[in-house]
Amino acid sequence: MEDRKDLKALIYKVSAATDRGQRMNAMIAPVYKEKSLEMRKLVESLKPLSDKITQSSIEGEWELIYSSVELFRSSPFFLAIEKALNNKTKSDLFFKLHLLQVGSFGLSTVGRVGQYIDFNKGEMISSFDTTIFGLTTIPIIGWFKLLPTFGGRVITLAKGLQLNDNIISMELEKTKVIQVDGLGRIPILDSILMERWYPVKTIWKLLPWNKESPNCEIKVIYVDEDLRVIEDMYGALFIYIRTSIPLFNESKN
Repeated sequence: MEDRKDLKALIYKVSAATDRGQRMNAMIAPVYKEKSLEMRKLVESLKPLSDKITQSSIEGEWELIYSSVELFRSSPFFLAIEKALNNKTKSDLFFKLHLLQVGSFGLSTVGRVGQYIDFNKGEMISSFDTTIFGLTTIPIIGWFKLLPTFGGRVITLAKGLQLNDNIISMELEKTKVIQVDGLGRIPILDSILMERWYPVKTIWKLLPWNKESPNCEIKVIYVDEDLRVIEDMYGALFIYIRTSIPLFNESKN
């Protein structure tokens, strides 16, 4: 049996080679399926070698390095939507349509994705950076950018954090967009959209088709001092490492 160090090294290689798993998105092209299967096998081999899954072993700051689905789906906001839809086919279609809306023509791309877990406060802070108009030019003949690049960091706060039988449960509370160093603020709308919390939980309850509060669960299937692997309710994989560059200094207020 391969030891833990070797398995983790292979996981890092697959994560890098597949752009955090996004090169295997079947909606873009049904390629690299062998890499998806390889990652599943690596994770299955790693699971029995996990440290004990406790609050202390999984709390702290983490950064996403691999996802078997769209990167943004690691956020409690989208996990709550997935749970509310309660149907894998419907939720997959919803997320594909969302990706088409925000990602068409390279309009928006996802940068760093992270989580900060604090059981003392009973909170999880989730974030993903979004870059808008990263590359905009006239196809074939273009040699300069037509539009400036801007964007921000989408922060989602979930409360009521609990760990039972390796399952982390939480309830979505609110979300906001903050500025990222080196990335321009969203023009015109920045004073309206950025640097303020939006009460997602309150709005969620007002919608007639939502029959319960926005809550979600994820299953921790492996953890050690610097790697954590989780699954959503349908078995999608999300792999995190302990971050070396802090994401959340500005986001905990």
